[in-house]
Amino acid sequence: MTMHSVKITSDGRIQIPAQLRREMNLRAGETLNLELHDGTLSVRRPSKTLERIRARLAPYLAPDADLQGDLKAMRIEDAQRDAGRG
Repeated sequence: MTMHSVKITSDGRIQIPAQLRREMNLRAGETLNLELHDGTLSVRRPSKTLERIRARLAPYLAPDADLQGDLKAMRIEDAQRDAGRG
């Protein structure tokens, strides 16, 4: 693992060094997730964050569970219920 030092600008921005951008295949305008845990800031692609969440939930879900589909269905039901109240 290589250590890179960066500075924070006055408006709170940091620049990811070109070598890291190449290694992570990052492109301009891409969205990244930041996570602070025990004083360590982690930078991840949303897809990697989703993989971590799925791995944490795996012991509690059936192997064929469609978590994304279930969550989408729940959101639709909530929206329909809320629309019925208005």
